[in-house]
Order: sequence, then structure tokens, then C-alpha cells
Amino acid sequence: MRHRTFYLRCALLTGVLLALAWPGTGGITPLIFIAWVPLLWAEEVFARSPERERPRNFMPYVMLALLVWNGATTWWLFNVSEHLATRLFTLIGPNVGNVLVMSVPWLLFRIVRRSIGGGAARWSLMVFWLAFERFHMHWDLSWPWLTLGNAFAGHTAWVQWYEVTGHLGGTIWVWAANIMVLRVAIRGAKGVKQAITKPALAAVLVVAVPWAGSLLRYATFQERGISAEVVVVQPNIDPYKEKFGAIDPMDQLERMLGQARPLMDSATALVVMPETALQEPTTISNDRGRLVFHGLWENDMRGSRSVARIHDFLQPWPKAAVIAGMSAARLYPPGAEYPVSARVLEGMDRAFDAYNAALLVRADGTVEDYNKSKLVPGVELMPFEKVLGPLGGLAIDLGGTTGSLGTQQDREVIWSGPQPIGAAPIICYESIYGDHVAAHVRNGANLLVIMTNDGWWGNTPGYHQHLLYGKLRAVETRRDVARSANTGISCFIDQRGDMHQTTDWWVPAAIKSEVLLRHDLTFFVLHGDYIGKGAYAATLVLLLVAAGRAVLRRKDPAP
Repeated sequence: MRHRTFYLRCALLTGVLLALAWPGTGGITPLIFIAWVPLLWAEEVFARSPERERPRNFMPYVMLALLVWNGATTWWLFNVSEHLATRLFTLIGPNVGNVLVMSVPWLLFRIVRRSIGGGAARWSLMVFWLAFERFHMHWDLSWPWLTLGNAFAGHTAWVQWYEVTGHLGGTIWVWAANIMVLRVAIRGAKGVKQAITKPALAAVLVVAVPWAGSLLRYATFQERGISAEVVVVQPNIDPYKEKFGAIDPMDQLERMLGQARPLMDSATALVVMPETALQEPTTISNDRGRLVFHGLWENDMRGSRSVARIHDFLQPWPKAAVIAGMSAARLYPPGAEYPVSARVLEGMDRAFDAYNAALLVRADGTVEDYNKSKLVPGVELMPFEKVLGPLGGLAIDLGGTTGSLGTQQDREVIWSGPQPIGAAPIICYESIYGDHVAAHVRNGANLLVIMTNDGWWGNTPGYHQHLLYGKLRAVETRRDVARSANTGISCFIDQRGDMHQTTDWWVPAAIKSEVLLRHDLTFFVLHGDYIGKGAYAATLVLLLVAAGRAVLRRKDPAP
């Protein structure tokens, strides 16, 4: 019983320390270097207990720590809907699901420890966690909000080397520091002061060397690129009470154009508007009823009132373009094959895909569009729909369209026209995926354009965390960021990850700045998520070694 109380306290302490270290909640970032130590210490005591319990018996304490961390940092998911049942689902579902998948690296670590031994096995936990974080960015239940490397989003001066490693380099930093501090604690508990000198020095170096190297890089880094003028609009339209139906979509567009107009001049190259800024109610009728869709048809952009209005707006500034988020759809011809995400129009032998998309309109009337590729599970995507069938109707309605949305596979770059802006159109949730954003840059993007809403969560840590994560993308790619958020916070982020002209929350605003369009590629952009892929291979090797040793032990049991 005494040990169980100890395990319980250690688990709770780890959960609290992780939450206090996290941006937007506690923000005490240095705590991340010791946050895992209490749980690691408890696991060490557990592993050495005479009972020698099975690996899974420690997992309730791991799950408790993870639940505290998840709940304390992402409780704002409760605000994602006005309906209580939906609120409970969006709070409990992601948090409980995340706890379960986060527990897998710990379970593998507990299993491997029995074959490999304590010291080496601790480092296997880091490998398993890296593989988990990589996996968690590439499946239908993807929710990498709490990737450990995101802990440094509020202090990008500490992690300038993300241009080489990406944010998974931060995960390595966190685990290495915690494991080294644990080593000091274990030796210190034995009461031999001389035994902790070298481990303590090593722990200090593990934290200090990357930190100092990053500060040096931050101080000496030279931004470069071709200058271009960009205007960002923050309309502040309430997504629950105004955006989808209460205010006419064309009136909303007129409001945004009116905000941008006073800042426009002959040098303006791009105007950025937020996610789902463009909406057009469209009616499709058949013999079984009528469907009203709030969006633009990608098959017929020439017929769009929004495109026509933006084209007229741009005439005094022929070198400028407007990029905006939009709700969009594509209608498939009769008898055509369509993906499982498509909605079938019964009685018409037709189907269409709905998208959360971006649209660029140039002054000459030409357009380019991009369909969001990373969808929010349960909101824009019914997970495993290809296997479970067309159950997209179960997805939550956020943005005027229910059901799973369509996607596109190409990480497209949208070019503004005469001025050489190659925009990476990053829509909301996509901005937390470093490798995804890097793919846009590999394809030629010289500016990151983040279009988001963020009003769904209210005035909670959610929108603040989302804002800060965008700073990491700037460092990884060394690209300027123009961020337009419907209700805030909008800003510009430079190539070192520093924010400029941050707007107030829930206040209409428009800002203008000169951005730098850069074309060279960082090591991370060139090579992608090589750390995560390497962790996959290392995980396989560790599991094979552990399995081999287990087999040998059974064949030749100790006397």
C-alpha cells in the first residue's frame, strides 16, 4: 500500500509538471526538463520491487499522469460546440484516446526493460515515444497537439536548431534531459555524493549546450529574401452566432474588403483573409428534395459572386491578389467514380465532395484553389471511413458542413501573380504538422500563410497554443508567416520565430507588413521527418533484440 501511494503521487506530480510547463496553460517551460522524472522514478522503484509484477501493472499510473497532462492542457475542447453532448464527446474522446495511444510507448518500454535492463531500456522509451509521435501525425485519429517538441513554442530562441531537426528534435531534448536527471536522482539516493558529480555535469550539459547553441544562432541569424507587402485581415465574426447564416456571406466579404482597403497601396502584393471567409449558399434540387450547401463550387469559379467581387476590389491594385479560406465543393459528373468522402445526391446519380479550402484571386480574375489535407478527426473527418463505410454524417458540424470532407494529396503552392509570392496555404489544424508544412516549402513556397478561425474554443488556452505552434513552423522552414485568424490572434512571424503586430483577441483588425520571401531550404525541409522515420527503424530493432533475448532466456533459464 505504501508503494501504491508513492506511485500515485509520482504520477500526479508528472501530470502537473507537464501541464505547468506547457504553453498557454502554465508556460513555465524549464519544468519540461524534469517533468517525467517523478514517473520515471516510480517506474524504477516498481521494476526493482520484490514482487516483480507484470509490465502492464504499472500502466494505470502512467495513464493517470497522461490524463492529468491531457486534461489540464486541452480542457478547452469542451467549448467546441454549443451542445452539451457534443461538448462532452469532444472533451472525453480526444483526451481518453490520446491517453491510450500515449501509453503504448510506456508499455513497450516496460516490456523491453525485462529483456534489456534498466539503464539501456530508459533510452528505449525515448525511441518508442519518438516513433509514437511520428505515427500520431499520420493516421486517421491524428492529434499531435501535445508533441513534446511543442513545449518550446513560447521560446523559439531556445530551439533555433529546429531548422535541422524539426520539432521532434525538441522531443529528444526533453527525454534526454529527464533521463539524465533521473540518473542523478538515483545515484543521489544511494548517498554517495562523489557518484553524482559526473551524471550531474552531464545533465547540465544536455540542457545547456543545445540552449546556448540556439541562443547563439538566434543572435547571429540573418533574415533574407525579397521584400513584399502583405495585408492581413481579422474580421472577428462570431462562428456560432453570426458566421454561418446570421450574416449574409457577401456582407461578410464586404466587411473584410473594407478592412483591407485603407491599408492597400501600389506595393501591396497579397491580402490574407481567415479560414472559411468565403461562403455562398447554393441550392441543388431533385425530385426527392432540396440540398442547400454553403460554399463555392470549384467546378464553376467563374459563376462565383465572391470571386467577381474580389476581382472588382483588386482593380485599383493590379499587382495584388487576395487569398482567403473558403467552404468549397466539387460536383462529380453523372456516373463518375467518387471517393468515400463524397455525398451522394439520391435521385440524380450525382455526388459531390465538400472541402475546407483556400482560394487565391488575382487582379486579372484568374484563380487558384487548395483543399485542406490534414483534417480534424471527428470534426472534418470520420476516422477509418474507407473501412467503416460512408459514416461521415457522424462528424460534428463545425463550419456549416457536416460529414467527412474531401482532401487533396499534393502540398500545393499558390502563386500570387506578378510579384513572386509562392504561398503555402495552411488551413487551421495543418499548422501543427511540421513535416506537412515542410512539404509545401519543398514544392517552392516562400511564404507561410496560416488561415484559421480559432473562435470555436472561446477565450481559452486553445487559441493561444495554436498561435505559438506557428512560430515553430517559421523556424523549421525559415519562412515568414502571415497569420489571419477570424477572431484573433493575427500577426506576422519572422524567420527567427518572433511575432510582430499581434492583434487583440476578439477585436476586428487589419495589419500590414513587409515580409521576406526566401527560397533556400533548411536541412529539415530537405530531409523531412527523418528523426521520426529513424525511430521506426530503431523501434523494430529494439523489439527484435528484446524478443530474441526473451527466447534465449526461456531456452536457457537461470539455475
